Amino acid sequence: MNRKIRTTLAMILVLAMTFNVASCSTIEKFFNLDHSSRRERHRDDDDEDETEPEETEETETEETSETRPNSVTPSASGDPSNNGLTYPDHVPTYDEIHPSHPAGTVSGQEASDLLDEIEMQILQDELGASYVDADILFDDYSAFGIEFDSDEIGWGEVMSDHDEDVEEVNEVLDQLYSIDRDSLDTDDRIFYDKLLNDIELSAYALQYTAFDYYESVLKSLTGPQSEVLFILDVLDFETVEDAENYILVLRDIDRYYDDMCAFEEERASYGYVNSDDVYEDVAESFDNLVAQSEDCFLYESFQTRLDNIPNLSDSDRQSLIEEHDQVMHDIVFPEFEECAQRIRALKCGAPDVGVCSYPGGDAYFAYIFATQTNSGRSIDEAIEELENYSEYVADAVFSVAATGNTDWLDEYMNHDYSEGDTQENLDFLYDTVQDDFPAIPDHDYRLMTVPEVFADSFSPAAFLGYHLDRYDHNIVITNEASIGDTFGITCAHEGYPGHMYQSVYHRTVCSHPYMYLADSIGYAEGWATYVENYSFKYFSTSDASDIIRAENQFNTILFARFDLGVNYEGWTAQDCADWYADLMGMSASADMFMDAYNLLLSDPGYGIKYGLGYLFTGLTMTELSERYPDASDLEIHTAYLNAQPGTFEQILENASEELASGSVNYPVANWGDSVSSASSGGSSSSGSGSSQNEPDETEPDETEPSESTSARGSLWGL
Repeated sequence: MNRKIRTTLAMILVLAMTFNVASCSTIEKFFNLDHSSRRERHRDDDDEDETEPEETEETETEETSETRPNSVTPSASGDPSNNGLTYPDHVPTYDEIHPSHPAGTVSGQEASDLLDEIEMQILQDELGASYVDADILFDDYSAFGIEFDSDEIGWGEVMSDHDEDVEEVNEVLDQLYSIDRDSLDTDDRIFYDKLLNDIELSAYALQYTAFDYYESVLKSLTGPQSEVLFILDVLDFETVEDAENYILVLRDIDRYYDDMCAFEEERASYGYVNSDDVYEDVAESFDNLVAQSEDCFLYESFQTRLDNIPNLSDSDRQSLIEEHDQVMHDIVFPEFEECAQRIRALKCGAPDVGVCSYPGGDAYFAYIFATQTNSGRSIDEAIEELENYSEYVADAVFSVAATGNTDWLDEYMNHDYSEGDTQENLDFLYDTVQDDFPAIPDHDYRLMTVPEVFADSFSPAAFLGYHLDRYDHNIVITNEASIGDTFGITCAHEGYPGHMYQSVYHRTVCSHPYMYLADSIGYAEGWATYVENYSFKYFSTSDASDIIRAENQFNTILFARFDLGVNYEGWTAQDCADWYADLMGMSASADMFMDAYNLLLSDPGYGIKYGLGYLFTGLTMTELSERYPDASDLEIHTAYLNAQPGTFEQILENASEELASGSVNYPVANWGDSVSSASSGGSSSSGSGSSQNEPDETEPDETEPSESTSARGSLWGL
């Protein structure tokens, strides 16, 4: 399967999410703007209509990227529309991607067994294609029938055979259509709906070979090079063979990154060329890796992991250390240096354009929109909801300032929403969130510190879950240089009740591993951003914290709006500035938004997975609370999580069913003692303390929820 563009089975989506340790909490640095002056709204009522793309059948053909005013052909590499690739000629409707079909005839236990077979085949195909993926995601991948020969130890393929992908997806689609959905029990039905949604999206994307080339695989912030050292650090050793396989993985970096550079060169030959600034940012990310060549934490980490191999002789240990050092110095870091050179060689003065400026690019972004936001909404609907919420949040901020009461000002200027270091914040949150969120099993995590060389390019913190068939392999990574005055809120996003909490919980309630492997990044980031803002109340309930929370929400929403503008509507950086100025009633220049603009050019969909993921999560929570006004926050959150990571429309339906039944299911009876962790300064060490349960060992419990005062509102978390 093609691991680059995520057009095949949805397992690809989770790999991007699971390994994307550099993506969280980066939005705020792009918008260090002054929101304190009051604005005068001067938008025309008709402005929104002028920019909304029409989705009628007639205009879908007329409004393709080939006829857009901002459509360009990079002169350095030829015409992308005349390169032998296949392109869509209009933006797809929901019904085109998800066509109606008659109910299948396979029902009952036979249907359940068929679903299990499909799932097992998907896991074997996806994880069996990459030793690194399999070894990261599962402690015992052999339980899924996955094995690797010595010549298969490595990172997998950058590109796969398109025709084979089409054949595999169509086969799975036929099997799913043969199933009578209504005959399935609740758990299988939830899995069926999620899987069918993902497979139909894959089937749509595979119709067009151009979809392989719209995006770079090497991106400055979220490309594989941004996380490679951390991924390598979590590959554990229990035997000499594990250590030898690790060295084979290091050797394969030469081939793997050569293939990615070759893809970027092929992409450019088709006419898909990034701007010089974007290429330079990617090259600099490789420069940062090269700077680690003599002082990389992996040298020490490798030796530490060797200590876990029983009866390893001193001579064998020394031999492995010497081979490791040789491979790192002679293969790994020289390859990163070569990548920087090859990426810089692609600079050709190409213009700054969003993906919609390419032929068929607007349709491609609509596909990205569906995969990244985990929703069946149209882009037009999302734009309207984003703009309405942007105005609401901005008004909320200005309304506080308009009262003339400045009692909040001192806290606003000098706030410190943190309990100390990472460990202290996680301990505090673990105890504090228990009234509002359901219990999770005992688990362990360890802390890592980002090496100083990555301080400027890494987010304040990140979560990495691995060995998802266990509960004790979780990592929270901290960038000490980026710790700020809302660090406790950042820890809520990554830890409790954010990414780490959600990952552990879903490993408990999802009987189908696909559901916690393929929970769309829009779902995952939506939950983490929702609880991040919800968690402000644990640190402060003042007017000042309300304003800071609203600004935090506004930045997230703003970034999503720019993503849609740049990559679907063809906005320039100045267009972004104009939209912001119009909303805020203040002047703004394109220079203020260039970093954000360049990121969105290189990574279409980056903004919407946070902003729309958050917006759709909040709207779902609000709808549930309106339908069931007597339900506590604990009950709402539990039903939401028990609905599992389907689309937001599916979640609303499934959570509503549970709340309507009057009996919310709490899979774990009680919160355990505070979990233990182990700290490591960029090196591998095992966590200790909490029990290491397998996910399927926890039995459901029907205990009553504790009472909780609702803190939801139109500004979720206020």
